[in-house]
This record gives sequence, C-alpha cells and structure tokens, in this order.
Amino acid sequence: MKNDHVVLDFVKEPIPQKIETAHNVETEMRTKPVFANPDVPLDELKACNDLLQARYVASLSGGKEETALLHQAEEVWIDKMRKTAKYVDRIADGDGAIILSAGFNLAKQRSPSTRAELTAELGDKSGSLVLRRLRVEGARSYIWQYYIGEAPASEADWTNAQVTTQATVELTGLTPFTKYWFRVAAVTVNGTTAYCKPVMQAVI
Repeated sequence: MKNDHVVLDFVKEPIPQKIETAHNVETEMRTKPVFANPDVPLDELKACNDLLQARYVASLSGGKEETALLHQAEEVWIDKMRKTAKYVDRIADGDGAIILSAGFNLAKQRSPSTRAELTAELGDKSGSLVLRRLRVEGARSYIWQYYIGEAPASEADWTNAQVTTQATVELTGLTPFTKYWFRVAAVTVNGTTAYCKPVMQAVI
C-alpha cells in the first residue's frame, strides 16, 4: 500500500527558491490531466507567484515599505501553495509518482540515493548561485565552468568562472531568469581530472 504525501518544505525555502518551486509546480500541473480542477486555479497561483517575484525584486533596495509588502505577498503565496499541496495529496492518494509529477517533493522518501557529484542551489541574492562538488581526495584546486543556454555542443562552448581551493563556490552577478549549465574539474598532483557531468540551474 502506497502512503507517500507532499512535504511542505517549500514553506522554509528562501524566496528565490519559492519562486522557482511555484513556477515548476504550476508548469507541471498544467500538463497533467489528473490535475484538471485544482482547489487554487493555476492562473491564480501564477499571479500570486508573479507578485511575489515582483515584490522580491522591489525589496532588494532595502526599503521598509517594500520589505513589508514582500512579507505580505509571501504569506499569501504560502497559503496558496499549502492548499495546492493538499489538493495534490488528495488526488495522488498516496501515490508518490503522481506527487512528483506535480513538481512537489515527497515527505516519505524511498531508500536514500547516492549523493550527486555536483549540485547547484540558488543563492540568497538575485543572480547568485552556490555550487558544491563532492571532494576529490588530494585535490589542490577546482576549476569551475559555465555555459548559458541549451545543452552545450562542444568543449569550446564552456567559459571559466572561477578556480578555488575548496569544493564549494558561490557565483554572483549571473543574469536573472537565464538557464545556466555548470561543471567542475579537480586539479591533483597527477593532473586535472575530467569534468563532471554538467548540471543545469535556472538563475533567478
């Protein structure tokens, strides 16, 4: 018997991640006939998410009024996303595949998977992103590269971003609402390793 259900992890996400999560949920649910009549209409969810995004951008100036309006929009966003999650839970009836198809995460995960070699997470500020690679034994430095757009076709498409001594880097000044690909290689006493499998992250 399946008993998976939606995890409300989006409530504690930073606002840039909230925006991305809701956009993904709205986009995925529109393509699935099983979600034909959501408790929160998808156009309403999109409008709520668009408002949160606009308020977030306005708040970057640090104004008190802009910040207050941002918090107000965030509260409305959380309420609508909670209602949407409950709707998906009801439709899924414990089926994790249906929950995942709506763009939500499962509260009850299956057996833990192997850690990804490279992960990308949105930073706290617009246009920033944090990359983390599994440490390579004996690595002296790491070479980080990026590509803008669809999947790169050749090695010449990649651009060097930074070289660090740590297996983590925060990139700033990236173009918002743009799709980036990232990869990293480690420099060891035996030479430079092959670049890892690229990962894609849309920057907000």
